Amino acid sequence: MPYLKGNLHVHTTYSDGHFSPRQMAEFYRDLGFDFIAVTDHEYLLKPAYQEVFPLEVDGIMIFEGVELEPKFLYYHHVLEINGDLETLYVLCHPDQYRLPIKEVNRRIEIFNREGPAPLDAMEVTCNGFYTPAYDTPEIPIVKIATDDAHDEHSCGKTWIEVNCDRDKDSIIRAIRAGDVQIGLLSGKRKIVGQKT
Repeated sequence: MPYLKGNLHVHTTYSDGHFSPRQMAEFYRDLGFDFIAVTDHEYLLKPAYQEVFPLEVDGIMIFEGVELEPKFLYYHHVLEINGDLETLYVLCHPDQYRLPIKEVNRRIEIFNREGPAPLDAMEVTCNGFYTPAYDTPEIPIVKIATDDAHDEHSCGKTWIEVNCDRDKDSIIRAIRAGDVQIGLLSGKRKIVGQKT
């Protein structure tokens, strides 16, 4: 099976992005991506957001998601990404909050205890830039890379690749299992092993 290339953190005009979900999907498709997740900010969502999905654009799979801001997690952002049956939860950009590793692990524990389900993964990027301090085994969760894209200029800086069937739930299961590679625009690629 060929690897599927994707980005799981994309914003649109339904919150603070510059382009519609369809336009963002087209940008990513034209960059050779196989899937994206539209994850507009929960607190900024426009009422018609739910009417957008399911969204189909030829050549790219589109996940429906939302960027949550849980109060119990000190408003630390978490992505909720829906497959057909599965839901993926991703801790967002710890570098944006300048968190020490000990605090990242504490927040993971808090979400796992108080959230709707345990966290599956964590971003080791911030606005499409790799943050290696968080790509450490000291944080016992799968690491992924995302663009946190808001416009066409922020698309395609980082990505993940998964080797699985071409359906949403298979992609989510592969990420949960740690069967994911991180890709960076610089051409470097890091294989991420099983979560510890």
